[in-house]
Amino acid sequence: MDDGNLLEDVAQVRRQVIALCSKKRFSAAQMFLVGSGQLPDLAPGLWEHIARSAAQAGHDPIAQAIRAEIWAAGGSHEGLTLDEAAYALKNNQAQAAIFTLESAFGLCPTRPDALALLTQAYMQQARQQQKGSRLRIDPEIAQRLTKGGVPQTPQHAMAAIDLLRYAGEIDQARAFNAAATIAFPDDLRFVIRRARMAEQKGQFESAITIWQQIAKGSTRYQRDAQFHLLSLYQRLERFEDAEQITAALLLSDLPLEDRIQLALKIGQRAVMLALLRALSASPPQIQNMRHQQGCAIGEALLDHGEIGLLLWLRRRRMPLGDGVKQVLDACAFSTLDGPEMPEDFDSASQIRSPDFMLPLECFAGLPATPPGWPGRRTAPGRVLLVNASLKAGGAERQFVALIKALLQAGLAPQDLHVAVFSLEKDRGRAAFLSDLAALGVEVHSLEALQVENPTLPAAVARIINALPFDLRQDVPSLWHLIQRLSPQILHGWQDRASAACGLAGVLCNVERLVLSMRNMAPNSRYDHKLSILKPLFLSLATRSNVTFTANAEAAARDYETWLSLPKGHVHPLRNIIEPATFAPLHRPYIVRQTNPDMTLGGVFRLALNKRPLLWLQTVAALRHQTDLSLRPVIFGTGPLLDPVLAEARRLGLEDLTVIQDVTDPGQIYRDMDLLLLMSRVEGLPNVLLEAQAAGLPVAACDVGGVREALQRRGAAGALLLPADIIADKAATEIAHWLPRARAAKIDPRVGFIRKNFSQTAVTDPLIQIYCGQGAAS
Repeated sequence: MDDGNLLEDVAQVRRQVIALCSKKRFSAAQMFLVGSGQLPDLAPGLWEHIARSAAQAGHDPIAQAIRAEIWAAGGSHEGLTLDEAAYALKNNQAQAAIFTLESAFGLCPTRPDALALLTQAYMQQARQQQKGSRLRIDPEIAQRLTKGGVPQTPQHAMAAIDLLRYAGEIDQARAFNAAATIAFPDDLRFVIRRARMAEQKGQFESAITIWQQIAKGSTRYQRDAQFHLLSLYQRLERFEDAEQITAALLLSDLPLEDRIQLALKIGQRAVMLALLRALSASPPQIQNMRHQQGCAIGEALLDHGEIGLLLWLRRRRMPLGDGVKQVLDACAFSTLDGPEMPEDFDSASQIRSPDFMLPLECFAGLPATPPGWPGRRTAPGRVLLVNASLKAGGAERQFVALIKALLQAGLAPQDLHVAVFSLEKDRGRAAFLSDLAALGVEVHSLEALQVENPTLPAAVARIINALPFDLRQDVPSLWHLIQRLSPQILHGWQDRASAACGLAGVLCNVERLVLSMRNMAPNSRYDHKLSILKPLFLSLATRSNVTFTANAEAAARDYETWLSLPKGHVHPLRNIIEPATFAPLHRPYIVRQTNPDMTLGGVFRLALNKRPLLWLQTVAALRHQTDLSLRPVIFGTGPLLDPVLAEARRLGLEDLTVIQDVTDPGQIYRDMDLLLLMSRVEGLPNVLLEAQAAGLPVAACDVGGVREALQRRGAAGALLLPADIIADKAATEIAHWLPRARAAKIDPRVGFIRKNFSQTAVTDPLIQIYCGQGAAS
């Protein structure tokens, strides 16, 4: 056959294949090629045409089978690789897509469409591995796939933004989102991500503005926006706004799952129970329920620890997700060693997590400890201290001060480990990281903890998987770290870390647990999330190897009242102040004592409990009532930054300076002449101690442990204001007290701090607790 005839035959085959594909007869086209002798190694282009046409027509299995034959014949190339990866992604086979793309294009493809698919594949893989926990991304992967990249498609852009968000790289995610908004201006999903990232950065007023725009302008996303607004209003205690949003949601055509979620969000458990009681009494409604709807209700109830209600609804045959059913099966109700199955709706509503699993060692089937365990020690051994973060706050500063004091008391750096749940720098959670690094202490980020075998023992998983959402996120990584380090002492700092340490410590059989509370009890702070953990804390309080501490007598008594414990069960563990740190500030303040110009300072988080707006109103009233030349300055950050600046403008305090993320006491108190604190809830405020150590006069409202933190004798005494004082009255009292306080010698203030808040006054009794020679021993 001459070349001309051969070319004509090939052309006829091509025309026939194209014709068959246009009629969606893809299998016939494949068979025609085989019959014509045009196998994949000879005519890969025609085979790829069939595969691509089949994929475009939605016949993915046929397309994938044809690509497999091309691969087997050695005919793979970039286009085929991209098609195969896209097929894998479409079928939720993220790992296969990643392998295919990285094998062909490397870890960081230079081809834009390959990079876009790989980014989407990693995001899909992360969501598949989430399994009810917080979504986490390896920062190295997020940086590698997004550095210098530009949005290719909306899907690629969303994946890249989310990779960065969940890797903790919020600022880079916002920059990528801004580029995507320009590239795809009509895609509202990038506006939604802008709102969510504003929340992550603590810019709540900005987030509210964006969510309001979405709620008004989008029917599709209106409900989601309203739920976000409700959460923000609750957080900012804008109760009237929260009520309006709640009313709007209730008056709308809310599906049952959203009504249950709404009741849980606004703390109306009685409403949630009424909805579920009616549902459980209506078999037709349950029978007609969509699987997705039942799964949504099940996940919400599991996240809030409502195990009994899940059991009851399952018995009524409400559809539930596999994960929820696995949790219920593992709880083993009505088995020989398991808890009793609820008999009716009311008894089901009483079975809540973690309460029904207490005491933990019995539920987990842990071996009994020998008599006399744990014995006394001559030295603490290895200590693991745990806190939520290292943000720029008073409790975090004291966390670092305690670690430094323990090192100076003789503990070796290799025996002192620190773990925090989050070190996201873009969210201000690593402010004190460099301080700890300078001390030579190893710091473990629990959210980024690398674990060789993440599988938990069945007895441990049985408990952890049944916990409410927040604890379910905190405990597993802490459990793994304890297994790795084998500490003799586990010390939780603040309520969240203490709850996780209590659970993980018991499950790991740690010798001694120290749970340090840094504020008043949750019910005094109206903290609903922590208040429901009362049974857990009470169970821990009955264990001989657990010691509760608080940083003020008032806080200790408050926790004892909340938990119905005898007086003295919660032990004061006061704050530590190093006088030498503040000594260089004494002379500059003494020189300024006769200066008519004054810097009035506030050092507090810009949050509702600190009452920053009352602080501003008091400063404005003080200016109005006196001829004092006051320069107001606030050191702090938080969700109320925008309202603080707005209120300052309203009051005419245009010279207000707000300084964020400064942790050095020398910078904070160097130019300050008076410290004012007007919190409505406090434990033992560290800033009051620091200011007095610097020699400064201080004024504060009489809440929590504030009274214990003040030197109140003589002319150098602090001013204790009533807890519920208004701005004008506070200004009057400050104006009357200030001239004498400012002219007084600083020695009584400095001496008070040196006597009551030295390192040895704190570390000596704490080390005794660690060794089992005091407190809980």
